[in-house]
Amino acid sequence: MGLLKVGQLVTSKMGRDSGRMYMVIGFYDASHVQVADGLVRKISRPKKKNIRHLTAHRANLGSTEFDDQAIRKFIERQNLRGKSGEEGSTEHG
Repeated sequence: MGLLKVGQLVTSKMGRDSGRMYMVIGFYDASHVQVADGLVRKISRPKKKNIRHLTAHRANLGSTEFDDQAIRKFIERQNLRGKSGEEGSTEHG
């Protein structure tokens, strides 16, 4: 459970959901977490993910009380922040 916390934003690295952002909503055991995105995977039906198949982000909802709408809005805000940082990059010409 070490590095991941409830409410933390993560991105899937493996599987058919690769690249999809989720929020950690709980733990199964030391190597698996429950994640939800508030849209496809709701709190009532979380996805079980191996922590090795996730990329952790610094962003954290900062609360352990949340619902599907709060998760969805949080992920959308983080997506907008990430996209605005990518535009206009001149790193490779």
